[in-house]
Amino acid sequence: MSGLKPLLLVLCFLSGPAIAGDRPLMAAFATCAGRLSAELEHAWLMRDAGSARIEDRRRHFLSLLDATVPAGRQRDALDLRIRAKAAHAALLAQASFATRADHAQWAQRRARLEITSCAGYLLES
Repeated sequence: MSGLKPLLLVLCFLSGPAIAGDRPLMAAFATCAGRLSAELEHAWLMRDAGSARIEDRRRHFLSLLDATVPAGRQRDALDLRIRAKAAHAALLAQASFATRADHAQWAQRRARLEITSCAGYLLES
């Protein structure tokens, strides 16, 4: 059962509030900004040389989020960002520090998939 606890924690965080449904772009940009915040902190922790690129992507998503959050919905956007950051940070911690290789590999694949889905929103050269 203890092996399922991190997975259950991640699934709880991935289920955002119901308000995300009426503003899909706001929800997507807030979620991606949160995920990239977790990626950035993890890169700093692991002394990853690619942190500047992550920071640039995060900055792009914050700009997109600012452009899509309607008046009075800033708290909703912040809630989505915090939930996504916590969920993604849990995945990255599992990927880096899990004692079971299969758990670490699953978390690594899942984290990569989530970031790849975010990259689809950006036009990069």
